[in-house]
Amino acid sequence: MLLDNKIIVVSGIGPGLGIKLATEAAAAGAAGLVVAARTRSRLDETVDKIRNINPDCSCIPVVCDITQRDQCDAVAATAVEQFGRVDGLVNSAFYHGNFEQIDQADLTEWMSIYQTNVIGSMNMTNALVPAMKQQKSGSIVMIGTMATRKPAILEIGGESGYAASKAAITTAAKYLAAELGPFGIRVNNVLMGWMWGEPVKAYVAMAAQQAGVDEQVIYDGIAKDIPLRRIVTDEECARAALMLLSDYSSAVTGASLDANGGMFIPS
Repeated sequence: MLLDNKIIVVSGIGPGLGIKLATEAAAAGAAGLVVAARTRSRLDETVDKIRNINPDCSCIPVVCDITQRDQCDAVAATAVEQFGRVDGLVNSAFYHGNFEQIDQADLTEWMSIYQTNVIGSMNMTNALVPAMKQQKSGSIVMIGTMATRKPAILEIGGESGYAASKAAITTAAKYLAAELGPFGIRVNNVLMGWMWGEPVKAYVAMAAQQAGVDEQVIYDGIAKDIPLRRIVTDEECARAALMLLSDYSSAVTGASLDANGGMFIPS
């Protein structure tokens, strides 16, 4: 299978992509997982799901706020102590912040967004890099957004702060790829768009209620701008990210993969 015998760390186990990254990794044959999030209940839910999907995959939950470097160090130490190595890291933890017009943005809120999405992701990355350097192998994936390429302006406002922070970590990933390549460590980005999972379902329900229309009308309005004519699922996007952790992408580093159903097609 895609991740046979791999040891994977996933940050940001939440109701959307995060939990799907962990469960899809288990389904793809991962031997061990360390899952990190601030919410214990989400971690416990993930462990239970993984036991059902792949009883042979050992899953260790660690409560972690990625803005705290010592907590990220604890995640790394747990992975090395339990499994002896770390083959892959997916930086999925994020803070979105407000939907708002950029000229009216609360820049104090931007600081909170950057603290999680940029500094937090780098905290987790730098905590795990020493183990990867020692073993001379590893793969790191940053979860990015299509909004860094194509501004997302919704009825409820834009997401400029979130997008700007993700653009920053995308650039950091390029530097990481260049500097860590000699150690056999690959670093890539996956740029997500709309993902059909709990968060987007909640948005569609809210938008439909506000507009006084059926939820299918909101869904179809989004899907018409996607070449696949549907909103791709959390599971599909998780698999795209996990592919970059696998040996099938051993030649790929410093890349950005669009996983958004073709809603943005690079020239």
